Amino acid sequence: MIISLNWLKKYVNIDIPTDELVKLIGARLVEVEATNDISEKYKGITVVEVRECGRIEGSDHLNRCMIWDGKNEVQVVCGANNVRAGMLAAWLPPGAVPPETFDSEPLVLEKRKLMGVESNGMLASMRELCLGDDHSGIVEINPDDAKAGDDFAAVFGLKDVLLDIENKSLTHRPDCFGIVGFAREVAGILGQEFVEPKWLKRPTRSVVKITTVKVGK
Repeated sequence: MIISLNWLKKYVNIDIPTDELVKLIGARLVEVEATNDISEKYKGITVVEVRECGRIEGSDHLNRCMIWDGKNEVQVVCGANNVRAGMLAAWLPPGAVPPETFDSEPLVLEKRKLMGVESNGMLASMRELCLGDDHSGIVEINPDDAKAGDDFAAVFGLKDVLLDIENKSLTHRPDCFGIVGFAREVAGILGQEFVEPKWLKRPTRSVVKITTVKVGK
């Protein structure tokens, strides 16, 4: 079972280092087999605005794009069919590693020319960001969620540590087979208050009124 540290923090105040938390959980609840800090996987990825977009002469799919990273305009070549001026996208600059390749054979992006046009990094799809299987186009970011210059990982909760829990030790604790039950137990371990989620509904008790009827002789 994988538990997100960010999710745990929604329900319990955790003010100790992750390694100490892992030791306490291991000693009082269940073994944590491994921890995975995924923030490194998304390091350097920035939310950008595509300000200009036009087809490269001689190409049937490559576009020359001018993007705004909150400070500077940067030129990127993109072959996605959904790229257009005005959209927000996820930009991986030169030196960044696409998350899709991070755990296998890391591909370090470089500044290079495509069809004679210089490209500084890339605009990424869901699959390249390791957030899904969709590779039909680049990720389109809702302007209500972010703005140009934002740290992609910070905005979308990807500065996180995942705890790999040893399931067999919890066979007698089905109440911990979920984030809410697990967080409630961690709150007890740390002596902290458990913040109950608003969507969690407790069963209501039915009140039955009994009326005494006197039966005459």
